[in-house]
Amino acid sequence: MVQRGLTLVEMLATLAVLALLTYFGLPGMARLLEETRSETAIHAVRGGINFTRSAAATHNQPAIMCPLGADGHCHGDWSQGFAVFVDTLGNARHDPETPVLRSFAPVPRGASLRFRAFGTTRHLRMLPNGQTAWQNGRFEYCPPPGSRARPRVLVVNVQGRGRLLRPEDIDPGRTSGPNRAVAC
Repeated sequence: MVQRGLTLVEMLATLAVLALLTYFGLPGMARLLEETRSETAIHAVRGGINFTRSAAATHNQPAIMCPLGADGHCHGDWSQGFAVFVDTLGNARHDPETPVLRSFAPVPRGASLRFRAFGTTRHLRMLPNGQTAWQNGRFEYCPPPGSRARPRVLVVNVQGRGRLLRPEDIDPGRTSGPNRAVAC
């Protein structure tokens, strides 16, 4: 007679192996998911910078990337999302007659995003030639408290280009320079 099923012992052994793989694999997957969220957030900022450069060149006027409040002013909390618009009046305020070209979503709940730069940190102004208005600096993304993801840094130079620092390039012992530590 030919046996066509599994015995109880074979099924229990398979379940035990599956349980062990799940037990050891899930924490690694959770960290991978947290790291992916961090990468996605900082890449959105990089995309915003590139879009702002493009908008300034396309419209042949300065373009602003900032966390835009309901009142049309750049309020400074980058974690709540940000928008890009053409600065038709030259005052870094959104003119109601000019459309917002693009809005970017907030960072994940509990995370923070800061812009540290020379001059103002309320907005990033791109000129029609693709450069910033002397605003070299860096965006710092801090994951939510309790997350095992590492902080991310995007350095912006005067030419308006963003350079992502690898997490392993951020030196926790440095207090100055582009590779300085991120205070989360």
